[in-house]
Amino acid sequence: MKTFINTILLLFLIQIGNAQEVEMITEWKEAKELAKKENKRILIILTGSEWCAPCKKMDKKVIENSEFEKYAEQNLIVFLIDLPGGGLVINSKVYQDYEKFENKYQTNALPSLILTENNGTKIRTLKGKMFRFENVMKQLKSE
Repeated sequence: MKTFINTILLLFLIQIGNAQEVEMITEWKEAKELAKKENKRILIILTGSEWCAPCKKMDKKVIENSEFEKYAEQNLIVFLIDLPGGGLVINSKVYQDYEKFENKYQTNALPSLILTENNGTKIRTLKGKMFRFENVMKQLKSE
């Protein structure tokens, strides 16, 4: 019985160790510094993960996909602006950041994925359905 419990515990720990999660940076300055240091592009994600149905779908089908996680870990710094549910506070930092990036990168849809160079220069705003894994990956990998 003890061996069985130890085996289950070991499998659980291996599963936790294999669980990869994309690190999300919420400060633009930090994202740019890290991108320059690691020579990576920045993926800006504008989302409303608590209340936006397409955003929830994107999280589940793209952001939590192990292939995306691996690609992001090797190639991207992910900068996240996640508008909270339960009513927006116009003067909040997250809303002000959202407006700033919405205007700067000329987007008005949620979710929005914007790929930039490590200095923040826009490469492209990803198009199409952001919850389609193949669509997102094709655009991220294209030059």
